[in-house]
Amino acid sequence: MTQPLFGRRRFLGAGAAFGAGAMGLAGCAHTVGMQDIDSTTPIATVEHGRLRGVRAGSVAMFKRVPYAANPFTASNRFQAPQPVSAWSGERDASAYGPMPPQPSRAPGGGLAGAADDLTLNIWAPTQARNAPVMVWFPGGAFYRVDAAEGWYDGSGFARQGIVVVTVNYRVGIDGFMTLDGMPDNRGLLDQVAALQWIRRNIASFGGNPDDVTISGQSAGAQSVMLLMGMPMAQGLFRKAIAQSPPQNHFTLDQARRIAAATADVLRVRPSAQAMASVSLPDMIAGTEKMIGDLRDRAKWGPIGGQPPYLPVVDGKVLTTTPLAALHRHAGSIPLLIGCTDEEARLYLVPGGTIDRIAPPAFQGALRGNRLPAHAADVYAKVRDKASPGDMLAALESDATFRIPTLRFAEQRVAAGAPVWLYNFGWSSPGFGGRLGAGHVVDVPFAFDTLATKQAAPFLGGPGYQPLADEMHARWTRFIKTGDAGWPRYELATRPTMRFDTTSAVVSDPLADRRTLWAATTFD
Repeated sequence: MTQPLFGRRRFLGAGAAFGAGAMGLAGCAHTVGMQDIDSTTPIATVEHGRLRGVRAGSVAMFKRVPYAANPFTASNRFQAPQPVSAWSGERDASAYGPMPPQPSRAPGGGLAGAADDLTLNIWAPTQARNAPVMVWFPGGAFYRVDAAEGWYDGSGFARQGIVVVTVNYRVGIDGFMTLDGMPDNRGLLDQVAALQWIRRNIASFGGNPDDVTISGQSAGAQSVMLLMGMPMAQGLFRKAIAQSPPQNHFTLDQARRIAAATADVLRVRPSAQAMASVSLPDMIAGTEKMIGDLRDRAKWGPIGGQPPYLPVVDGKVLTTTPLAALHRHAGSIPLLIGCTDEEARLYLVPGGTIDRIAPPAFQGALRGNRLPAHAADVYAKVRDKASPGDMLAALESDATFRIPTLRFAEQRVAAGAPVWLYNFGWSSPGFGGRLGAGHVVDVPFAFDTLATKQAAPFLGGPGYQPLADEMHARWTRFIKTGDAGWPRYELATRPTMRFDTTSAVVSDPLADRRTLWAATTFD
């Protein structure tokens, strides 16, 4: 049995109420399933009370559903997630809540989001009974997250008979900065708490707690791979989907160096009490300064160029490095995993950085990654008349996403687990036709959310619906059956589904780039 995160101090009877498959507040059963007040207002009863959602056709939606208490209060700050208090009457679950506090994407930055309970959003078929469940952990480099983003709308999956849950979790300083006396990896503890809540309550929305697929993109995909190797998460899911997972993590010494530098920026001592005295706007301003400072690779050495607040191998939550943890704990969980062909163009194209890359910058990246002498010739072929910026984008795509994705897939195959690998090759006409198959472009295709306002700039128009139909159907099949419907990945021929205007299985795509990194390790 997976042990609950919430302690007995604040929730008596936790052993009974939080056990695998148990339902109810402090062991008291509640009504399972959804009921309707009228044609547009579904009601669901969970362990802490009743939720009033909203219906759109055959899909019931419940938003801003609390799975853990507000972690920004004085008593909860920097602690493991704490239980939600029960409520009386019906709690309004018809509108999204705020994203957790984080740097804004708007010009000028600053604080986005607000202190709130830790929440999730649910889409369920109105007639669901024992339906498969997809849990989505959004990405954002572990300093941003928003489970309410438009392209994560779960309606498409719900119309196919799947219950979808999108999860907010703590990020940045509150989620991942190391503080003496406080648990590390608090954002990952939030994710486990959400899975435990789903285990206890998802039947109230017609979901099967024994048929959960965890999924995510970017930092959310890395979270998926970490959860697969975390002892405390075992038994909470059966299948996994990872879209563009990096392998960024810190040692404790590295995390403590980041914490000390953050405290200096904020002009406080590196203690939980001192950090809690900093206002959220000031804390986010400090986060933004640290993001910029970590870009100085000469100053920071091996951790330069990474986000400042990452999962840390602390020996407790993360007992060992990610690949080693998968070997020890992940068993034979079916895995659907892949990446886009031109991930890093997202970071270099929109602001025009790609046109300001000089040849020495690309040559420095080759040396820094210790690639063989002929690597420059390989990367010169990524596009016709490839510029130094094009070549650097391809190299960074490999270093940050493609090769880590392959390492995860290879490890799982070696462990005897079933793996389905994909490449996303559709070239977006976004940003003047230069974005290509960039990072995150695959997300609205998997969710079948091409028409959302958020997807529009990344698609450069309406997208390509036949590709969304293909990808969405493959994801749906995997969630329902544990089989993506193309040959399993194996290391002799490396069969890979390439999603494009015409999708097909190919053998060992971009093999020349893969072999450049043969001697590179990430663990």
